[in-house]
Amino acid sequence: MPLPNNTPSILDTTSSGYIDSIDYTKWQIQIKNVISVIGELMARSIATRKLRYAEVDIEGEKKAGRLAPDELYIPRHIIDTNIQREQSPYVQYVTQSPRAVILQDQQTPTNITAPLEHDVTTRLRFDGWQTSMYACIDGMQQNGYGIMEVVQDLNQPGELAHEAVQMGDFGFIMDTRDIQETELVARAYYFTKTKLVAMTRQAVDPFDSRQVEQIIATPPTDNSSSDYQFSSNDKSLYKIFKVMFRIQGTVVVAWCGDDKSDGWLRPPRPLFLGRRKLVPQPQQQIPGMPVPALPPSTEAYEVNYPYFIAPYRISENNTISQLKGRAFLDQDIQEASSSLISSTCTAYRRASGLYFSRDVSDPNDDIMMQKDVYFKTGALINSKITQFQLSPPDSSILQAINALETMNQNDTSQPTFAVQNRKDSRKTATEMQVAQNQQNQLTTTQVVLLATFLKSMYGTMFEIIQSRVLAGLIQVDPTVQLYYSRKYIVKPSGDTDVIERQQLVQQMMNAWGVMQNTPANVAFLSDLVSKMFPETGMRYIQIFQQAQQQQASQQAQVQSQQTQLLQQAASGVVTLNKHPEYFSDIGRIHAYPQIELAAQQIENMTANNKPQPQQSTVTA
Repeated sequence: MPLPNNTPSILDTTSSGYIDSIDYTKWQIQIKNVISVIGELMARSIATRKLRYAEVDIEGEKKAGRLAPDELYIPRHIIDTNIQREQSPYVQYVTQSPRAVILQDQQTPTNITAPLEHDVTTRLRFDGWQTSMYACIDGMQQNGYGIMEVVQDLNQPGELAHEAVQMGDFGFIMDTRDIQETELVARAYYFTKTKLVAMTRQAVDPFDSRQVEQIIATPPTDNSSSDYQFSSNDKSLYKIFKVMFRIQGTVVVAWCGDDKSDGWLRPPRPLFLGRRKLVPQPQQQIPGMPVPALPPSTEAYEVNYPYFIAPYRISENNTISQLKGRAFLDQDIQEASSSLISSTCTAYRRASGLYFSRDVSDPNDDIMMQKDVYFKTGALINSKITQFQLSPPDSSILQAINALETMNQNDTSQPTFAVQNRKDSRKTATEMQVAQNQQNQLTTTQVVLLATFLKSMYGTMFEIIQSRVLAGLIQVDPTVQLYYSRKYIVKPSGDTDVIERQQLVQQMMNAWGVMQNTPANVAFLSDLVSKMFPETGMRYIQIFQQAQQQQASQQAQVQSQQTQLLQQAASGVVTLNKHPEYFSDIGRIHAYPQIELAAQQIENMTANNKPQPQQSTVTA
């Protein structure tokens, strides 16, 4: 579509007329460039997804002649396997902690912030928050970076939510290093014709009906993010774009179509996510003026894009589009392993069959003779036949395949899997322990980047929630209200509740061999269980405590019985001492002196154990 006369030529990349402008024609070139990037990223995303899941139509490949009729292809899903193995520490990092963030008072770091952390957690962990978080982590591992957008959602406790954005639905100029420094970002959305028409009829911020008519005038193209090519009857989604750029430092958001439209679907407006700014009030209230129900506040517009990038790895090349994930790192190993296993299985199948040829020396003897004869049991063969089999491949090829995958486990920071999968007899307990310790260190390094991403996203969300609480738009408990009035440093809770706890658990496990033989064994074990199993550990601790109480009760009962027996015996000795006539002449010589001595000791002990009367002092 030709551009209007006042629009620079598409070859004129030096024009700066779009800066601080909301004119669609001035932004059209930049929008077109970003939309083309979205198309490239979508193609890359689809190719990566196909590579990860390695879907191969075996029958189709045979019909196309790329596979022989007796050939097998066994795809290995190494990329997906490594992603699934690596997801555990990420998921633990974001879910195991009972709180979403750790808050530290900037003015008084020693202040207790637990009530505020609990309240903020209920607002950051809205219903379904795990879905977008897991999707972002999965995309980060696969593609090299994940994208999350913070959006306003008045139906959630914090009136905010975060949404995972697929790599193929988010566009920016390819040399971008910091998403906040780019001039224009765009996110693709998919709407049916019914939805687009309904958007033109809504009362608040409707879409431009003329632009919608231009978009739906032709059938939708293959805009789907699916891996498959649909027929024209199966296409119902139109791709439109939400674009953001800055006007004098303030982020504005607008909606537009692709090259079918020539204007904004919805004109640019300042981006508002719910942030409020309190209006200063005079110290003394004017007599007769009513006290406002809510603190006066105004809308505060965003100066940063609400998109947050979660990098999988950081290297010397910090260009976002150049970040690499597991699909790039594992594709060669996956292809090699799939090829070797497929070739080996095909070769073994062929070697297990019987092959025949006529036992003749004339190479032209088979002219005009029937070919492709299949032999069966009991058939009469009227010619000399030679039988032979193909040689199967050497079994060492399986060790080579295992060596490839073991090497890949080392490369993917999974040394424990590599040690377990190694096929030799040199594995020792010490090696397994070293591998486990090394993996713990590598896992800690991996989640550090996720912690940086969460700190940035949760910090923005907390600031918006805090401003709305102070403006009285979000109701909280009065005891928590006071906490919101202070300034805080926001930290992801996983650093303390997951990483430090895992390190402490490892240290406590190593020290258990010493502590189990000390009087502090039960208390030490209770602390260890509570850190290893925060959700179910209390039940085990209660069992420990009940066993301790039962043991203490039994010991007290035994001691009480023993005390009673000793008191009865002592009373008997004292009684015998008072009646020397009970003893014979020999007993008075040999036994009575011992009884007399024991009775004297018992009476002294009894006298010493009696409470002494308190002496009162009278002061004149």
